[in-house]
Amino acid sequence: MLPTPAKFHYIFTLRDLSRIWQGILTVTSEVCRSTDIMVALFQHECTCVSADRFVDQKDKDWFENTLHKTASEDHGQELLQSVPKESYFVVFFRDAPEATGDEPDDADLEAPKIFEPVPSFEQ
Repeated sequence: MLPTPAKFHYIFTLRDLSRIWQGILTVTSEVCRSTDIMVALFQHECTCVSADRFVDQKDKDWFENTLHKTASEDHGQELLQSVPKESYFVVFFRDAPEATGDEPDDADLEAPKIFEPVPSFEQ
């Protein structure tokens, strides 16, 4: 997708690619246990870095179709069959650990920032 005068912010660089990988590398091995989660994470990061800049639905649909077409051509259609259409990953699900009183004064009792998928919005 090339920039135009109306869409001058459609400029993508290698920095965007590094942001995608940076997002993927924030997931721990305890969260990413299957290829479905990895594919959903890749789609989520590509969408957050690239498709969030798009200003109309036609461009977003083009991006989604191109992402699915490329993934199915390179890795086969069965890779995308069990991945949800929209997947979201967040860092705010886990609670901070409870203080037991045995911790040192400088103990970190903040909630862990573990990047994990949202199973559904009906929680």
